[in-house]
Amino acid sequence: MAIVYVLWGIALLSSIAMSLLSTGNVSTHLSRHGLQVAQADMAAEAALARAVLALLDRRPERRWRVDGIPQDFAFAGVTMRIAIQDELGRIDLNQADQSVLTGLFRSAGLGAQAASSLVDKILDWRDANPARRLNGAKDREYRATGLAYGPRNGPFQSVAELKLVMDMTPELFERVEPALTVYSGRQFLDPQFAPREALQALPGMTASAVSALVAARASQTRAGMLDPTVSLGGRAFSIRTELQSNDGAQVREAVIRLTDHPLQPYWVLSWRLK
Repeated sequence: MAIVYVLWGIALLSSIAMSLLSTGNVSTHLSRHGLQVAQADMAAEAALARAVLALLDRRPERRWRVDGIPQDFAFAGVTMRIAIQDELGRIDLNQADQSVLTGLFRSAGLGAQAASSLVDKILDWRDANPARRLNGAKDREYRATGLAYGPRNGPFQSVAELKLVMDMTPELFERVEPALTVYSGRQFLDPQFAPREALQALPGMTASAVSALVAARASQTRAGMLDPTVSLGGRAFSIRTELQSNDGAQVREAVIRLTDHPLQPYWVLSWRLK
């Protein structure tokens, strides 16, 4: 009987040892992952600071592109890809009129009726007027579909908020997201900095014309760069940083607004891990 107790004791100790070993491995993995995240954050912050310097540099040859075309940047032995996008090249959800938004959704694959209906709902979302557009939706329509919320009846606070609009699908949002912003404050976009998805929304722009324009812009060294004599105070830019690691690509995206204040050259409007 004594041997049974001994064997049972050995089995119990072995179980405890394996549990401790497993916990130690998990802790080590979590610590390593936390270190990688911290390193990626540090690298992204360094890239952000470098991108701001490139935006503010008065020497034309030191400026970086602001049309979303990436370039490599090395910091502390780490090489990253950085892409700066001028938000004036995107369609502002709070400022664009019906024709521009309709063009965007038509280019994303919706038919004329579906695009018009969705745009009415977007306009109703951002419009404080309680009256509903022909194909729009206000509180009653949202409640009728079982949703626990209604439209904001005010400006979109983020592009992601578009996913809450009635009839917006995740797949459609993914197709149009690169074209959109809430930071430009302009009704129209600047085509010299616009991404492909935004260019396709412009009247008269065909897919082949957009492809030709994007290819020509990418091949020109000085294309997509800002005039150093133009003041950038109040202008917003998104800065995307991609860092390759053993766990795959780690992507950070910040949106900043430049100022004219030497002690506070920019404000961070958003910062997210993608």
